[in-house]
Amino acid sequence: MSERRPLRIVHTSDVHFGAYSGNEGHWAVRRSLIETAFSRVIDLATNVNADALLIAGDFFDNDRVEADVVEFAAGQIRRFPGRTFLIPGNHDPMDDGSLYWRHDMEAIAPRLRILRAHAGEIVEPEGLDLVVWGRAYLDSDWHFRPLEGLPGRMDNRWHIAMAHGHFVRQDGEMHRSLLITESEVEAAAPAWDYLALGHWEPHADVSSGTMTAIYSGAPMPLSDANRRAGWAAIVDFDDAGVRWRVERVDPRDPGAEK
Repeated sequence: MSERRPLRIVHTSDVHFGAYSGNEGHWAVRRSLIETAFSRVIDLATNVNADALLIAGDFFDNDRVEADVVEFAAGQIRRFPGRTFLIPGNHDPMDDGSLYWRHDMEAIAPRLRILRAHAGEIVEPEGLDLVVWGRAYLDSDWHFRPLEGLPGRMDNRWHIAMAHGHFVRQDGEMHRSLLITESEVEAAAPAWDYLALGHWEPHADVSSGTMTAIYSGAPMPLSDANRRAGWAAIVDFDDAGVRWRVERVDPRDPGAEK
């Protein structure tokens, strides 16, 4: 089996660009903080020499965001010299006519790849020992399962699956939408090395069995009610296995209570 080169990624989700558009005062400040927090994600990915940036859904807060918001977001991605992979979430679905079809973000940020296939698609970036898989959420699919159709292992490259959904333990609320079950996470190993999850604003480790599965959490929470957001995950892949840590990107005083 051929040797695979080490890999480093930065994983984020639930940025919610465009939230509170048209609102001023406190909410205008929050919009600015959201922009600054994502800018810090880009700085982090650049400064730690990450090979790739993963954005696991809800990059935008809704489908009505203004063109200047999309251009700002894509311009930030363009600053990162590595590859960026993005899946749509429930706030920014890939339905016909959605913002990902109306705006050509990949023209602004040529190293960005948006995973657009509802059935799921595999990306094999040139120059990296990496396979990325993800499904594009559609509003029209009321029974969407983020890990449905997850394929098997292709070869010895690092395999990362991206999914935007709600993780539930075996005795949990199986009626939830965008369901990701504990058994699905466990079954992903050993074919996949890392599950990059989005949909939860708080950072959380939901690893099951031998499968490493992480919610990076939002770089900036939508409200101060969320006390466990404000992070991005740095994930290293090498002969020692998969190791991850979180780095604070919330631009506010890190000593303040969140």
